[in-house]
Amino acid sequence: MKKSFISLFIVLLCCSLLFMGKSEVKATFIGVIEEMVNDRKAVVYVTESENDAVRGIVYINLAKNPDIKFKVGDKIKVGYDGTVQDTAPMWVTTLTVELVE
Repeated sequence: MKKSFISLFIVLLCCSLLFMGKSEVKATFIGVIEEMVNDRKAVVYVTESENDAVRGIVYINLAKNPDIKFKVGDKIKVGYDGTVQDTAPMWVTTLTVELVE
């Protein structure tokens, strides 16, 4: 009985960890990279935003798309979890980032 309880607990724990790591894009914005902090992070000026949820300068994580070499002046589309951190500059949990033509 004790072994089966432990086995069940381990299976449930593993399943919850698998689903916890998957976040869903709930909002997007388009902006222009103003400053490269390093090759993985950038400061972006927002030009278009769903429901005006994000305005001005936003700090993002470019590492979500390691296949592209981003640079200052690139127009990008950023997908995030819908939460905006009230910091200066604002910060979002970047889930997707791609170049926009």
